[in-house]
Amino acid sequence: MKYWSQFFIPTLKESPSDAEIASHKLLVRAGLVRKLTGGLYTYLPLGLRALRKISQLCREEMDNAGGIELQMPHLHPVENWIEGPRWPAAREIMFRADHAGAGKRPPKEPEFVLGPTHEEVITSLIKAEITSYRDLPKNFYQIATKFRNEIRPRYGLMRAREFIMKDAYSFDATDEGATQSYLRMKDAYAKFFARVGLKAISVEADTGVMGGSFSHEFMVPAEVGDDDVVYCEESGYSANREKATSGIVPKDLADAAPAGEIEEFATPGVVTIAALEAAPYLVPGDKQFKTLVYMGDDKPFLVILRGNDELEEAKLGSLGFMLFRPATAEEIEPVLGAKPGSLGAVKGTIKNPGALAGVFADHGL
Repeated sequence: MKYWSQFFIPTLKESPSDAEIASHKLLVRAGLVRKLTGGLYTYLPLGLRALRKISQLCREEMDNAGGIELQMPHLHPVENWIEGPRWPAAREIMFRADHAGAGKRPPKEPEFVLGPTHEEVITSLIKAEITSYRDLPKNFYQIATKFRNEIRPRYGLMRAREFIMKDAYSFDATDEGATQSYLRMKDAYAKFFARVGLKAISVEADTGVMGGSFSHEFMVPAEVGDDDVVYCEESGYSANREKATSGIVPKDLADAAPAGEIEEFATPGVVTIAALEAAPYLVPGDKQFKTLVYMGDDKPFLVILRGNDELEEAKLGSLGFMLFRPATAEEIEPVLGAKPGSLGAVKGTIKNPGALAGVFADHGL
């Protein structure tokens, strides 16, 4: 036992000016953490005690679910990443760790990077160590430091450049086995959040650069945060805004008959949905559709959605492209024969349909 005078608990009466949310203010005022610079924090003695207790609860649930703990390096040879499919997307969030001598030009790519996650490292290890399906399934986990180059660190420890994360990686002989491993982890997370006293909602989420057939995130309702959640208490449906699907899709959409013949009318100078909603046209936004053109792995593709909807770009990650971005006017015109603001996807109006990588429409149309 230690007396207060023998310990170190530097509490504060006032919240620091850069503390944005209640949790951040309390962490600092209670003497749990101190900020070094944007996104970097020192865990003070009380903060370290809390971190260790939370880590132990997480470790117990991982072990109960069949996890095997290990520890992997924070410093990764860049070749491990370049050989995989995620390098073009992941390199933007990585800290590079060059060690070129004085006077030497740094190489085009770094020799090492600080690990934002460890899929590339664990797969290399298991490839070398496990040679038979008879040795599967296996589920490895670690509780370790991660590094991500957050452009705008915020919310205290929630969006930091260096943070402690529990990451787990399962290896299975079959798809069915992989699904079972996934569900065991999902159940373990639910038990962990219950033990720490958090009301967490499991929501469908976008797989992002990690890839995969499906993903879930555990969200804690709060007034301040980075994500919006779509949740229905009646049906139990829950999803991240980036993944949520429309509930207005008719079940017999594929068999629905056309509403009528296509009617043409002149719209000189009209290049926006809002302009068509105004007089003299008075076409509601939900009765229009808009055509967006994106470049996916350097090939154009079309995205069609309701006129009054906005595209959630994260959903494009499920279309199979490694990289995508909005197309420029110079890339659009040779394919559609029109400039942005006058685009359509009616059959027969696309100038060069063979150049398209695909046409994707919102299910709610």
